[in-house]
Amino acid sequence: MLDWKTPTPEDIPVMHEIVMQTGTMSSDACVSAIYLLRDKYNIRIAIQDGFLFLWFRENSIPGRNGVTFPLGKKDTSAAMQTLIKDRTDRKLPVQMIFLTEDQVDYLRENKFASDFETHEENWDYLHKAENLSNLGGKNSKKRNKVSRFIREFPDWRIAFTASENGSSVLKDILYVEDEWLSGQEVKTEALLDERELIHEAVLHWDDLSLKGGVIYVSDLPVAMTIASEISPGIFDILYEKSFGNYAQMGGFSAINNLFADYLLTSHHARWINREDDAGIPGLRRAKMDYHPDILLKKYETLIKFT
Repeated sequence: MLDWKTPTPEDIPVMHEIVMQTGTMSSDACVSAIYLLRDKYNIRIAIQDGFLFLWFRENSIPGRNGVTFPLGKKDTSAAMQTLIKDRTDRKLPVQMIFLTEDQVDYLRENKFASDFETHEENWDYLHKAENLSNLGGKNSKKRNKVSRFIREFPDWRIAFTASENGSSVLKDILYVEDEWLSGQEVKTEALLDERELIHEAVLHWDDLSLKGGVIYVSDLPVAMTIASEISPGIFDILYEKSFGNYAQMGGFSAINNLFADYLLTSHHARWINREDDAGIPGLRRAKMDYHPDILLKKYETLIKFT
């Protein structure tokens, strides 16, 4: 059977090495997210024969209870057999989740499964990095919001965690998060948990190879973002915050645009994954307002045996 365990910081380098080889664009394969969300989604990992196996054990959210497609570049058929044997030995169903369309095709072609379901709240919003940087065409309204922010706050500047003042920028990421949270009328358990995750991300920043930036107005931190590279040139936006009047005047649009430009020019970003909408109508509208280039659909299936 596979040796399942909760991911630790020591597992991150080998996990990252495996996932980087796959070229996946899925946020569910983002190593930083896997580590940070390990308790929220009760995630277990197993590493064997050059493959990363993921087991999500979250029963309360549709499509988040099961195992994912084996991540690796070697013998996929052997990895699938290993996964199936693990499930059957444990007397558990082979419930597969977060399947991308190419993985669905593989399972169909190799007679593993034929029936698949999808939950729209788990689809990823993917953008070409150059489109989020340029904000042309359909996104011109977003460009206007960025321009409004710059006009309203002419003494703005942006700093990145990779700069000489990186440690100060990290502290300011936490400042923005705390200010954003203090402005929320109802501080739900989910919001408090997210605050803890952001603090943990900063604590393990180098281990997780995170990228981040903060916008300042008169040296006051007013917007921040945190991202992680999923695979070469594919970046996952993990967190993005602005608060108060700065948010109302376009802070979210500004950090989105300026950071996309930074990833494009400094880190050779090709695609930016802005993750799913969790089925929240307002969040879905906000994400669709950016006219994603790809909606990365996710599927699930139960592998049956006759």
